[in-house]
Amino acid sequence: MTEPSAHEWLRRLEARELSAVELATHYLARLEAENPRLNAVAAVRPDAVLAAAAKADEARAAGGSGALLGLPVTIKDTIAVAGLPCASGSLARRAHIATEDATAVARLRAAGAVVLAKTAVPEYAWSYETESLVGGRTLSPFDPERTAGGSSGGEGALLGADASPVGIGTDGGGSIRVPSHYCGVVGIRPSTRLVPETGCWPSTRDTGMLDMSCIGPLGRTVDDVALVLGLIAGGDGIDPFVGAATIGDHRSVDPAALRVGFYTRDGVWPPTVETEAAVSRAAHALADRGAHVEQVEPPPLEEAADLFFRMMAADGGARARADLAPAGDRHTEQMLFVLDLVRGYALSAEGFFALLGRWSAFRSRLQRFVGRYDIVISPVAPGPAPLHGCVPGVDTPIASYLPWANVQAYSIGGLPVAVVPVGIERGLPLGVQIAASSFRDHVALAAAAVIEESTGGYAGLTSSLLPAPA
Repeated sequence: MTEPSAHEWLRRLEARELSAVELATHYLARLEAENPRLNAVAAVRPDAVLAAAAKADEARAAGGSGALLGLPVTIKDTIAVAGLPCASGSLARRAHIATEDATAVARLRAAGAVVLAKTAVPEYAWSYETESLVGGRTLSPFDPERTAGGSSGGEGALLGADASPVGIGTDGGGSIRVPSHYCGVVGIRPSTRLVPETGCWPSTRDTGMLDMSCIGPLGRTVDDVALVLGLIAGGDGIDPFVGAATIGDHRSVDPAALRVGFYTRDGVWPPTVETEAAVSRAAHALADRGAHVEQVEPPPLEEAADLFFRMMAADGGARARADLAPAGDRHTEQMLFVLDLVRGYALSAEGFFALLGRWSAFRSRLQRFVGRYDIVISPVAPGPAPLHGCVPGVDTPIASYLPWANVQAYSIGGLPVAVVPVGIERGLPLGVQIAASSFRDHVALAAAAVIEESTGGYAGLTSSLLPAPA
């Protein structure tokens, strides 16, 4: 048995079957029950949660409305929430308290949402494993020996454990998609230039990341994720990359009209047999609804991992070292590894312009490839959640970032990519990623909804995997 969806909670709130205070109390209890085994919460203030819920009840009683009125939401700890810490997993920011909401958070609150908690991230959000000297290690909701992913690992873990209705994270090189895949939940990395990054730390717009990092929602159903995405999208007049934008209704897309490409191997890192089967299963779910489906060959993707990291640290990591200087060289081993890795990436202006040329050419190739279809389905990672510090699929220590080249490729491409759970391997969830052309986020979500219905989604696949309540 799983918790109701966000849509169902909202229906019950609207029907006065429960109050926002009762719902907030329920989820505070869920956090208290689950967080000791997950270590996924970065900050929570129960008094503030209950006060906000009481205001939502007052607003409803006075005839007020809002798309999320009274619904608890969780927020990744790289995204500012006024009055709460925003440490981003770094000792350099341990004492930092946000004074105003990030744009995305302000929009959720304007829709009536109640901020339930901030969720754990790896140091500086620079890892596929959520671990920091500030908060320790976040664990998979299905196996404590395994990772919940990163960098939105706290979000993935809480949602996977049914301890949050819906939340928002960020995705630069897979940071929404990887935790969604590992934790059996739904997530979407939106089109670049769709959701403002305003209020995030570390910021990326004035670095070599440019527009590659996105704020996006994670949840347990496609409909819940689509609802939140529609609320946070659109320019805020601050983020220089994001302008006016509209999102179509994913429920209006006819699955039978879709042209679907899929590949089970990215040509960079071999997936498990079960991972390949999951991608094929997702493609067949669309074929069963009348879509034209064909297996395709992706363009060469091996360059993605190198290109992504070189763009991320074209200054050789100087910006990161300056941001983290107040930590006094106190970092996780993973952060030290990355800082050392990128030190040699520093470029002259001439070299950076040449790198931009490679980046632009790669983006164009991937956009042209995906543009031949309405959606393209592929693996998120080569296997399910790995042991801590290891590679998915083989559980050997991480020696390179090639296993994540497929998610990094779509970050460079700037395309919307949804993740939905499709299967199970060794008692762990498996998701697939569903890419669409720019600003066709609703098409990716429409395909995800078909796959979710066919496979059972979060509720059908993961409820039997969760540990029994203590």
